[in-house]
Amino acid sequence: MDNQNQGQEVGKIVDIRKQVEAHKGEMIEITSQFGRKRENRHKVKLIEAYATHFVIENIPARGPRTTESYQYADILTSTILIHF
Repeated sequence: MDNQNQGQEVGKIVDIRKQVEAHKGEMIEITSQFGRKRENRHKVKLIEAYATHFVIENIPARGPRTTESYQYADILTSTILIHF
């Protein structure tokens, strides 16, 4: 990868981070793919946004609360989708 493409990807990650930080503390929807045709869509609370990753809290109707963290690169590579 040349430096120009790497710089463009870093710029996109910075933009993604700003968008995520703007919704800190809010309920959002996350869609994550677990296979070719399987995907999981659930509402979560965006707890914290750091320089390289963000933390969400999943509050299911039944069962314990769980926290997960994702990198901004996961959004860039479409590993997960965020719906504000």
